[in-house]
Amino acid sequence: MRITDYETQRTLNDVGITLTAEEADELCAYLTRLRDCPDVRRVHLSEIVGNRLERELTLAVGPLLA
Repeated sequence: MRITDYETQRTLNDVGITLTAEEADELCAYLTRLRDCPDVRRVHLSEIVGNRLERELTLAVGPLLA
């Protein structure tokens, strides 16, 4: 597993994520699709407030780069 901050491109080693039950279900569906559909490269779990992106978790399945 590799967790990267998009803004700084730094690897993060200690992250906490709290999801609602609905978000957990959505994440599970996204991960299943990533696993089962090799043409899907990444998915985004996003929280939008008004017209503004508040938070986003991007997930990808593939080889890890050292």
